[in-house]
Amino acid sequence: MRTIRYTDAVTNRKWRVAILGLGHWYSAYNLARGLTEYPQAELVAAAWRDPAQLDTFTRTFGIKGYADYRALLDQERVDIVQIATPVDEICEVTLLCARAGKHLIVGKPIAMTLEQADRMVDAVEDSGVCCFPFEGFNRLRLAELKTRLEAGQIGELAIIHQTCRWSIAEDWFRSGTPGWFVDPAHVPGGAFIDEGIYWIDAFRWLTGSDIADVYARTANVVHKNLEVEDWGQATFTMRNGVIATLEAAWTINAPRPTGPSPKQNSVVRLELVGTRGEIHDQWFRAPGRAVLASGARDWVVERQAEEPFAPAAPVPLAHVIECVEHGRQPVSTIRDARASLAAAFAAYESAREGRRVALTM
Repeated sequence: MRTIRYTDAVTNRKWRVAILGLGHWYSAYNLARGLTEYPQAELVAAAWRDPAQLDTFTRTFGIKGYADYRALLDQERVDIVQIATPVDEICEVTLLCARAGKHLIVGKPIAMTLEQADRMVDAVEDSGVCCFPFEGFNRLRLAELKTRLEAGQIGELAIIHQTCRWSIAEDWFRSGTPGWFVDPAHVPGGAFIDEGIYWIDAFRWLTGSDIADVYARTANVVHKNLEVEDWGQATFTMRNGVIATLEAAWTINAPRPTGPSPKQNSVVRLELVGTRGEIHDQWFRAPGRAVLASGARDWVVERQAEEPFAPAAPVPLAHVIECVEHGRQPVSTIRDARASLAAAFAAYESAREGRRVALTM
């Protein structure tokens, strides 16, 4: 890991933010909404090639719009950029922003190939900018859970099970079409990498270990005519011996057999199995956490409460700002994203060849 050398590590300023690309429209909208009540930063501009979508977005949030990414960077004073392009554009846009000295939030997965990811790592580290990859989001969301693990609440972590079954992605809000999300020209894979990359990163973080090998299978079980898979399952063996299983899919199609389903119908469940207990964490359910702690007689069900009446927080932008202002490395780095991408590609290799695939250090 190279030395942090952020050049503008100062406090008491209002950070100027831009969004490049509206392919990952949901992350763009989430950031823009969060910034309306966040005093430390402001959204100043967005760039995207679709004029109608760009116009809708910029009018909604009262910002400038550009058809060209470079033009935005040339004409606007911007400190931080969130990249929300389709995957095939992420590498070149990252290089453009890093060379321009912009701090970065990078979409997921970060690249189409490991060669692209290597170029991104070099550019980010050579520029000295702060870069947070979006697949590291669970490191922010599950920080309290990791603290419990480190405190030994369930003994030594032995097994992780993660299920994430969603409806198929949409290329725009209520478009009813997946568009670029299922086009091999724009993505390196389907549901397994799109939904699973978050959890591959989380496995490395929760266990504090790299991945030794993976055995995987992919298929099209609901959307049979896609050019990418809608279902994947893999078993990762960590170098410290922890076993982690992952199911990542676009198989939810209720209440309608066609078209995307409401996100609350998704199944996103994390099970942490320790030598003296377990923690189960589930999204879209309340209460969503069950804990069988070391020494406890029974399960304790917990509601994961949010701070009442609090303004929206632009996560992970707030984390990037905090890191820059205090000269700290983000909790997840571009190198972490590269490692997770390599593990996902190894899983695809395993599925194609029907064998266990080892990962090199």
